[in-house]
Amino acid sequence: MKHIILIGFKNAGKSTIGKELAKELKRPFVDLDEKIEEAYGQKVRMQPGRGGKILSCRAIMEQHGEPYFRELEQKVLSEVLQNPESLVLAVGGGTPMSAANGGLLSLHIIVEVSAPQDVVFKRIMIKGKPAFFPENEEPEDGFQKLWNERNPVFKKLANVAVENNGSVESAVSELMQKLKNL
Repeated sequence: MKHIILIGFKNAGKSTIGKELAKELKRPFVDLDEKIEEAYGQKVRMQPGRGGKILSCRAIMEQHGEPYFRELEQKVLSEVLQNPESLVLAVGGGTPMSAANGGLLSLHIIVEVSAPQDVVFKRIMIKGKPAFFPENEEPEDGFQKLWNERNPVFKKLANVAVENNGSVESAVSELMQKLKNL
């Protein structure tokens, strides 16, 4: 069976909607970022003299750089997608940007979750400038650049789209109807 994969910009509501959608469909919910953090913790735990401290995706990227993070992300994504049980999977905003990940995702049902641009930016900035924003740019400029790069990819990959601009329940209800029509 195919997995249902939620893509979209960071803080658009993929995990929140994904959890509710999984309940409605009676499927397990998986957050790829959590799986990446667990995999990193396991990897560190295997190194001599190191504890298995779980770092956030933001901290992994800050400590090891984006290429390291993206390699780990692709490995974990590939493993999760091999799960024989149909899942609802929320992936990070940058996950669909590599051709390899896009190819893996395209074998499943892809849902683009979006929210108004200004709302997404405000939600992201609550924790400060994220590691995936370009270092030498103002947060607003870096965000705008990423927004413009990522949204066309999200739209191209998605089989279905839902906007998270009201209640989670209404977004999930709309999504359930759209999934029935696939």
